[in-house]
Amino acid sequence: MDEPTEAVIYQILSKTEEKNATMDHLVFEMMQFPGAAAFTKNELLLGVYWLETFNYIFRSTENHTTRYFRTTKGHEKLAELELKKRKA
Repeated sequence: MDEPTEAVIYQILSKTEEKNATMDHLVFEMMQFPGAAAFTKNELLLGVYWLETFNYIFRSTENHTTRYFRTTKGHEKLAELELKKRKA
């Protein structure tokens, strides 16, 4: 599986725990969470699945809504990307 761009990884990790960042928003093209319009649906889905595969996020399904939450590794990656962003 190809690795998504750092921009996609950052977008997903930074928005993962927001209320409107659900898998339904990606699958049904209702990408209404801030910043999502900058990427294609395919880029975001690849990013979500890649991050899940490599344990940066985990899936939770509750009341027929699939959401993702950051793991410790995901929090560390987000902090790394934010530091990189500040230095740029």
